[in-house]
Amino acid sequence: MRKTITAVAAFAVLAGSVAPVTARDDRPSPAAKVAQDYAFGERALLNINNMSLWFKRDGFSARNPLTDNSGVTFPRSTDQVIFQDGIIWGGLVQDGDPQELRVGGQTYEIGTLPGAIVSRGVAEDPNDPSVRIYRIRRDYQTADLRLDASEILGVGLSEVTAADEAAVRAQYAKDWQEWPAAKGAPYYDNDGNGSYDPSVDEPGVAGGDQVAWFVINDLDLGTTAALYGSKPIGLEVGVTMWGYARTDALGDVIFKKYVIVYEGTSTTPDDATINDMYLAQWSDPDLGDAGDDFAGADVDLSLGYVYNGQADDSHYVGFGLAPPAAGYDFLQGPIVPVYLTDENGEIAVDEDGNQLLDESKEAIYNFGRRPGYENLPMTSFVYFAAGSAIGDPELGEYVGTEEWYNLLRGFQPQPDISQPVPYTNPITGADTKFTLDGDPTRATGWNDGIPLPQGDRRIVLDTGPFTMALGDTQEVVIALLGAVSSTRLRSVAQLKFTDQFVQDAYNSAFQVPSPPSAPSVRLAELDQTVVLDWGWDPSSVASTEGDQSAGFAFEGYNVYQLPSAEATLGQGLKLGTFDAENGVTTILGIDLDEVSGIVLDVPQQVGGDFGVRRNLRLSTDALRGGPLVNGQEYYFAVTAYNRATGDAAAVTTLESSPQLLIAKPQSPPVGTRYAAEAAQVFEGAHMAGASDGTVMAAVVDPTQTKGHEYQVAYSTDADGVTSWTLSDLTMGGGALLSNQTDQAGTALYIGSDGFEVRVSGPPSGMKDWDAVDRWFTWVNAGAWGAEGFNGAMTGDPNNQWFAPTTLTPDQLRTVELRFADVNEGNDENTYKPIDVTSENVSYAYRYMRNAGGDVPAAADMTTAAVGWDQGQYVLATEGAGVYPFQERNPIALSAWDIESDPPRRLEVGFLENLQPGGLVNGAYGPAFYNDASNIAGSGPREWLFIFDLDYTDPNQGQNSDILIRNGPIPDVTSGEENLPFMWIIFAERRREADFPSNGDSFTLIANHVNTAADVFTFTIPGADVSDEFLAEDLGKITAFPNPYYGVNEAETSRYSKFVTFSHLPPKTKIRIFDLSGTLVRFLEKDDADQFLRWDLENNNGLPVASGIFVAHIDMPDVGKSKILKLAVIAEQQFLENF
Repeated sequence: MRKTITAVAAFAVLAGSVAPVTARDDRPSPAAKVAQDYAFGERALLNINNMSLWFKRDGFSARNPLTDNSGVTFPRSTDQVIFQDGIIWGGLVQDGDPQELRVGGQTYEIGTLPGAIVSRGVAEDPNDPSVRIYRIRRDYQTADLRLDASEILGVGLSEVTAADEAAVRAQYAKDWQEWPAAKGAPYYDNDGNGSYDPSVDEPGVAGGDQVAWFVINDLDLGTTAALYGSKPIGLEVGVTMWGYARTDALGDVIFKKYVIVYEGTSTTPDDATINDMYLAQWSDPDLGDAGDDFAGADVDLSLGYVYNGQADDSHYVGFGLAPPAAGYDFLQGPIVPVYLTDENGEIAVDEDGNQLLDESKEAIYNFGRRPGYENLPMTSFVYFAAGSAIGDPELGEYVGTEEWYNLLRGFQPQPDISQPVPYTNPITGADTKFTLDGDPTRATGWNDGIPLPQGDRRIVLDTGPFTMALGDTQEVVIALLGAVSSTRLRSVAQLKFTDQFVQDAYNSAFQVPSPPSAPSVRLAELDQTVVLDWGWDPSSVASTEGDQSAGFAFEGYNVYQLPSAEATLGQGLKLGTFDAENGVTTILGIDLDEVSGIVLDVPQQVGGDFGVRRNLRLSTDALRGGPLVNGQEYYFAVTAYNRATGDAAAVTTLESSPQLLIAKPQSPPVGTRYAAEAAQVFEGAHMAGASDGTVMAAVVDPTQTKGHEYQVAYSTDADGVTSWTLSDLTMGGGALLSNQTDQAGTALYIGSDGFEVRVSGPPSGMKDWDAVDRWFTWVNAGAWGAEGFNGAMTGDPNNQWFAPTTLTPDQLRTVELRFADVNEGNDENTYKPIDVTSENVSYAYRYMRNAGGDVPAAADMTTAAVGWDQGQYVLATEGAGVYPFQERNPIALSAWDIESDPPRRLEVGFLENLQPGGLVNGAYGPAFYNDASNIAGSGPREWLFIFDLDYTDPNQGQNSDILIRNGPIPDVTSGEENLPFMWIIFAERRREADFPSNGDSFTLIANHVNTAADVFTFTIPGADVSDEFLAEDLGKITAFPNPYYGVNEAETSRYSKFVTFSHLPPKTKIRIFDLSGTLVRFLEKDDADQFLRWDLENNNGLPVASGIFVAHIDMPDVGKSKILKLAVIAEQQFLENF
């Protein structure tokens, strides 16, 4: 609200009545149109987070110097909460001058000048170029600074030029280089040499993401007298302001540190002191509409605040927000000594008479601790209303000093300091120094509205008294904070919750965990499509997903669409969360429950546990519905968040600050066509090798594809580890990715070429199975954990249960088992072949588990219905390989490598278990699953082995000696050898009466892994450029809307009128003439944007009249020009001020 500030000498209005307040002028200020008036160093904004604050180098604060209006915006880019603020100091100055009581600082007049005090009574020359505001931000080199520039210039975001953004960036760089550490500006002395070196050290304080510093003094008599009629004291005040680019409570705060040094005037004696000194944070808050404000205080929190007096505020309704709340907190008050006392209650002294400090007490000072002192809290809080009986102290007169000294001490602003008038609590009737100290969220105590109705408030937070001797230094740190919730009172509750968090953070010297680094996002603006790409820069991805604060791990990304360039995340729509696939979905954290006002565990991040992705293709306007429209600006943000890894963490997740992304869908550049589309997939051709692997390439950003051919080739190192390399064959085979072992189909992004590649290789072992009349089952066997047949079969050489096989994963083959008829009784002959001469009967190598153990009695057998003497089958009680070889026995199956041509018959073997639950009978045959477990140590353990050896017939004197000399678990240290296991089957019999029979088969299908023999190639098409496309595109150049009927659907303000020329090449000059041939406007662009707006003004900045215009469009780089006619029917204009 634009306000009229008047100094009054008499209180002519009764308490409880309020004078009218001038309405805010919502039109843009003329100052906002002054191009390139950056005034760097003279004025500045702290605007890194959700709050922005104007200030000037002389101490002027919280008032917009461009508009002379409110200067603290919260939430950022919405409306204002503070009209103006400042600090006020006052005390009894003992320096020999008759005027003892003096007050200084800043309110509606500024009682300070820029510059440090270089010697007693002598200040720096304010005209010295080094006497300025220094402002830095840690990410200035890479950050999008367009919003920063628009706020500094007071212009719309669309009006910010590249030169404006470059100027802001250059000033950040200049201030970084010239940071005035020698004057007291804080910095990180990284090399520890005690001097600032911008190439090594870093300016800043407390890890702030944006920091500003300047220094002021009160030595000028004219300046101090203009404030409240006082003489100078001789104070130097170094001011440090900082903020954090965060999405938690610290992102709603601006911190202000004042370092006050009593340097003295030219006549100040060495023994001068300031007694009974106080300091105040004064503020004229205007929360949206200033006419409906309330004030309040929380004494325990040292918090004074403003909130709305009714449910809605007219200024915030337009943003879809409930009224916020805003306030100030003395995070660190002045320090005062705390003394020990003796038994009489007197200050204790040592033997030399020195007063003894109580070193059990500690004060915060310079982000450290000072024993024997304490910080003063807020010692009083007072308020008054514009136009009420209690008004602003009188400017320019000494009576204002007296009125202020009473305010500083918690009394009404009246001039009699010897008999001050207290405030009275209308609820209790008692005098108080803490006005409005009730709780409006619970309707308890004294809350605003009694005795004054809602209106334009002033608030004063005081702290004191303390004493300063000449040369003393005091520090005060004040937080300016805001909060917004679903209702005006919930905003107050949120403000108090935020304040507690902020105080805790400050008390810990800001040793709080940090969110991940903000992702670096590249935009691809395509035809009715936008691609957000935050995986293009590997170093940025590593920074975001890599090292986190202690106790935290990276978790995922959030993507938002925002309704405007100035919107907060809360006003936007979350399009998706892409989080790590780790079992973590909802992350709870402590927050204020808006309904109950109670601090609860509430969801703070909600993921889907579907895996991280780093790009997103968008073709739909999620906020408004319908497809994206070429030439229309859309606003997005991508953030990263982490999670606490401990169970007892106070903070469970942190999200990075959003970086505004402005996307404008558009056709390809003039004369160009993209041969590939976003999300288009290209399958790699398998040029060599026999693996089951695949290579898939998907286009992410068609503007980056190059039309090159690529190759994925494999290699195997000495340890048997297979890796792959992606090469660009078009560029001579240069590697884009090397020594990659991930074959799980994970998307790996080649940002330089605009595509991601997914390399898949099957795992070692069993791929599948096939059977004619399956009699195997995994029930009671699958718990063994093998990779195939639900855990009951394995061909994975890396995970064999027995000793390592001599096979490598690429040697696994698909094997068919062919069965013969067997005896089906439940006795000693079970599973023995009926015809040992059958072509499908094999002589298998039989091994015995527990061969040296006791032979179970026939009566003790538990698996077969009829017992027998198992001892006759124990031929060797010991031997090589733990499970000693017994003999070769005929079993009713044969094993065939059917990938060989012709099929190759393989050696087979089996295990028997000498146990009461075993089936030791010299034949392979698992029990019915319901009778026994085939994997239990007490069960049959009838396991089938298939070896990578050609079958031999013992009846012809043939044997594979390695299978006889060694058992399944050899002792290689004694010279025993590992066996060439290809497959092991742990399965059971599926049905009680179902046995294998002649003609049955079961196929174990092998995975064929990638090997050094495998090579894949693919080609990603690039952009095509042709004269034919150029001619076609030049025909599309147009202006819209045409005709212009007083309004354009894309316009967001009645003060922002325009038509848009489209389909332009990068370098374009447009001359617009009226029908008389007079040049009306010259427009020029030299960038990749295909669009250029005409603001319907002439070259003198005046609106054009209705009429027909001719646009001559010159395109020098393509050697073409075009002429368009454009009709404008202008809206009728009315002067609002004259």
